[in-house]
This record gives sequence, C-alpha cells and structure tokens, in this order.
Amino acid sequence: MLTIAINALFAFAGLLAVAVIAHSLAEARAAYARLMREGEVLRAGLALQASAREMSLRPVPVLAPRRAVAMRRPAGVRLPLPACAA
Repeated sequence: MLTIAINALFAFAGLLAVAVIAHSLAEARAAYARLMREGEVLRAGLALQASAREMSLRPVPVLAPRRAVAMRRPAGVRLPLPACAA
C-alpha cells in the first residue's frame, strides 16, 4: 500500500513538473513573438512611446528605498502621438 502511495506521489509530481514546463514554454513563445513584432516596428523606422505611467517613477520614502512608485502627470500636460518617425 505504501509503495502505491509513493508511486502515485512521484507520478503526480512528474505530471505537475511537465505542466509547469509546458506553461513556461507557452509564455516564453508569446513573449518572443511580441519582441519580434516590436523589433519589426523599430526596423521600419517607428519608435513606440512609453506611457506616462511607465516613464515617471519616483523613489518611495525612507522605509523602502529600493522600490519605485508611478506618479501621475498633471492633467494639463498633453502627450504627443503614440508613434513617431525615427
């Protein structure tokens, strides 16, 4: 009985490991395809503009000096078009 339980546990752990590896592979392929598309856009001469939330980072106060938090831009500031010719 104990050997059946141990074999079932090893089989379950193996199946779980295969599922995790397959999921990571699928995510990696999607990320690679996204990077290739962005590379094609850059080679075409267009530069994508990052959003304001990605660009304006400020350090958090003394308690956590290594973290950064996104700051909102003032409402009156307008950003240029999302893509610009290089």
